[in-house]
Amino acid sequence: MKILTSGQQLDLGDSLRTYVEEHLSAAVSKYMDNAIEAQVVFRKEGGMYHCLCTVHVGAGIDMQAEAEGAEIYVSFDQALDKLAKQVRRDKRKRRNHHARLPHAGDVA
Repeated sequence: MKILTSGQQLDLGDSLRTYVEEHLSAAVSKYMDNAIEAQVVFRKEGGMYHCLCTVHVGAGIDMQAEAEGAEIYVSFDQALDKLAKQVRRDKRKRRNHHARLPHAGDVA
């Protein structure tokens, strides 16, 4: 998965970029193996840091989450929690529940 991390008028360090890549890829790949691209944008509004996470999973499937926090890592963690919840719910919704039903001839 290709992950783009950027800051709007913020200088992001290598440690933050590494943290974002590790945690975002772990959270998304837990439920969706075929994620294509992710983008994380940080900006500072007043005294708060704002994080916007966008993940492109497949054909027409885009998920987005945003959060604010007093620290930049906190804002990312909150946005990642929201994004992971969206991905998990989407995975459950797309699961084929009919494939598990036994056929009438299979029951003993």
